[in-house]
Amino acid sequence: MPNSSYLCTADRDSLYPSTTVAGFAPDTGVVAYDARCVPLLWLALFRPADIRTQTIVIEADPDAYVAEWDPKTGDFVEVPGGKEGDVVEAVAPLVAKDRALTQLDAALPALNRLFAAEGPLDDHAAMLRQAVATAPGRFITIELDEIEGLWEEGTFQPAVRRALTGMEEVRDPDAERADLIEIAQLRAGRPFPAARMLLGEHEPVDDDYWNLSRLLGTCFSAAVPWEPKA
Repeated sequence: MPNSSYLCTADRDSLYPSTTVAGFAPDTGVVAYDARCVPLLWLALFRPADIRTQTIVIEADPDAYVAEWDPKTGDFVEVPGGKEGDVVEAVAPLVAKDRALTQLDAALPALNRLFAAEGPLDDHAAMLRQAVATAPGRFITIELDEIEGLWEEGTFQPAVRRALTGMEEVRDPDAERADLIEIAQLRAGRPFPAARMLLGEHEPVDDDYWNLSRLLGTCFSAAVPWEPKA
């Protein structure tokens, strides 16, 4: 799913486990995902000290082909494209799952102050806590390179660091709120939807669907507590 972020757990403390951890199973290792944003409460699981840098080799696919322009034929032709793997410097948050859950709880007072006009996030955080706690693996991370690619070069990682810094101590409310709204793509200024909205307890409107996903993400494969089971 292009331009998406993925909240992932694994038994190895490695960034981008879908690429770096042998045997990673997306149907259980992806807690949730969302498109074109990083959901607000995912950020609350981490702090600036949890941001890691890791060199990752993306193995080439020997069966891959790419299209190249052939001036002789005046058309694109398929040529083998899997001879060499790409080496990338990945930057993303990664922390032990139990610590992440402690940090989620600790972030709630700050988040509730920043978003006082929209309403408390305690029930939403409780649902995310349940999803993370029941997911397999000892470590949790966000695969967010596709979101970084949507931002102007050099602006995304500083915004993430600022957002994580404000999770326990609000220093510049207006700036921190603006960063979080931008990263999570929230439609702020209206009450947050109830955490159990999709479970039939409240009548939603379009902005409520949008904001619930931007708070928590949505089901990738494994069930999540805030959505009805398939």
